Amino acid sequence: MTLTEARNHLRSELLAVAAIVVPDQTPTVTQDPGPTDPGALSGDRGPEAVCTITVETGDPTTPDPEAQLSFAADTLESRGWKVTISEATGDHHHLTARRQGYDLTVEAQSTDWRLTFTGQTPHPDDL
Repeated sequence: MTLTEARNHLRSELLAVAAIVVPDQTPTVTQDPGPTDPGALSGDRGPEAVCTITVETGDPTTPDPEAQLSFAADTLESRGWKVTISEATGDHHHLTARRQGYDLTVEAQSTDWRLTFTGQTPHPDDL
């Protein structure tokens, strides 16, 4: 699989899961800069290595982040992701998921009705 194919797969998966978790809304891709070098900020320049994509969704009429995060976890697990739900920190709710080298987080806050899904492709050596 190429990095572009991995990116397209991740983008499709994020949009599909977001649409299942909040069915009456259309998820929006808010970040998809394409392949990046994760060592660039530390000065360790190398080839483009990963893609990070963020999708947001939510329903302002049902702003229960704990329930939505739980449903997101169930949805991800049913699609083969290994999910870990973190203990809520204040009004911040968070889970992480991993599948075949892909990493994903879902975040929600009690003070905001949006869910944020962020995923990262595996490094090309792991594809």
